[in-house]
Amino acid sequence: MNLFPPLALAVLAASVPDAYDTVIIDENVQPVSFDCDIAAVSANTYSIRRAYEICAAFRHRRIPVVLGGNHPSIMYDEASAHADAVVVGDGEGMWEHLLADFEANRLQPLYHSERWSFDQLIMPRRDLLSRSYRFSSLETVRGCPFDCDFCSVTRFHGAASRWKPLAHIEKELKDLTGRTLFIVDDNIIGAGQESGQRARKLFELLGSYRVKWMAQASINIADDPEVLRTARDNGCRFFFIGFESLNPEVLKSLNKRLNFRRKDTPCRDIVKRIHDQGISIMGSFIVGTDYDTPETIRALGEFIADSSIDIPNVTVLTPYPGTRVYDRLRREGRLFNDKFWLMDPVPLFTFAPSMITVAEMRTTLLEMTERHAGIFQGMKSFLKTMQYTHSLSIASFSLAERLMNTRTARDRLLSDAHASDGPASQPV
Repeated sequence: MNLFPPLALAVLAASVPDAYDTVIIDENVQPVSFDCDIAAVSANTYSIRRAYEICAAFRHRRIPVVLGGNHPSIMYDEASAHADAVVVGDGEGMWEHLLADFEANRLQPLYHSERWSFDQLIMPRRDLLSRSYRFSSLETVRGCPFDCDFCSVTRFHGAASRWKPLAHIEKELKDLTGRTLFIVDDNIIGAGQESGQRARKLFELLGSYRVKWMAQASINIADDPEVLRTARDNGCRFFFIGFESLNPEVLKSLNKRLNFRRKDTPCRDIVKRIHDQGISIMGSFIVGTDYDTPETIRALGEFIADSSIDIPNVTVLTPYPGTRVYDRLRREGRLFNDKFWLMDPVPLFTFAPSMITVAEMRTTLLEMTERHAGIFQGMKSFLKTMQYTHSLSIASFSLAERLMNTRTARDRLLSDAHASDGPASQPV
């Protein structure tokens, strides 16, 4: 099931001048249509190979293509070979200029866009989005101050949090039809006392419209009990939180500074503080670093099994372009393929860690996944979520997501087995 619609497309559609008829084609729910004068395609690294295929299909029909999004903004030289124009950065302020160039038959190969400040209100064209999604979506901030080595958000959106004015958010809330929201911010809480105060005002605004909502946050969401209480009292259902690792050396190596500075605060304490407010947790963890061994991965599996994290999300470290992890591994010559995102399918394992072979990692992760996939573990988690949240709907959603995550992880581990047999068979 598709959970929430692509809000970025609705924002960009609202940025197009009124003189143009604009249509959003969301391939998650409908086939691509080629009935247009100019096409704009947005993609991240995971979807870029498919985006290039779509660009080729448009260009074969002599329809000009504009390509944007995270991956084209970072890999614009690569992207330029697949499009008539590439937009680097936020696209909101670029469309009038770009379309004027298109009308004058002087479309430029590269457009550098300034970072959007949110001073100007843009009401996303939600009327152009499919109604088949389970949740509505809302953006309240761009940028992340933490600049982790494995993440490209800071490079793409900046290190300063660009807060959307609450008055703008309120106008969007009035325009919403759904009453359940996924807030798409990379980090809803940000850093510092001012961001905590702003978060409380935002939560109170959400509560005044009686919406139920979910969001991504860093572990400092648990620092202030009043922030958590305000979130709970105003409709928060769960937080997606990047714990990343139980190992301080991993946190340090990934520049996960916030978590490393709190290394003496066990994950269990953070989980308890959030659960004490009746909010469930999707906890994200990364494996496959140079500090991982079969034993550390098994220890993580034991922690997840024994903890009360409602939805565990364990991912293999992927060195996305635009991150320091990618730059370092490429410089060291350790990537199996330095353009792995163009492979079909995109591989799960892209390099060999220092202390574990790929084959060992796959086997250990399969053991962990099988443990969490069982109905007994699922029901145990369901009952714990009910205990903390007193909500059948939250517990049911958490159980469904937990089972889907484990099933997806198991399928990827099994389907990727043939792709890494070469590197996996070599000692590292």
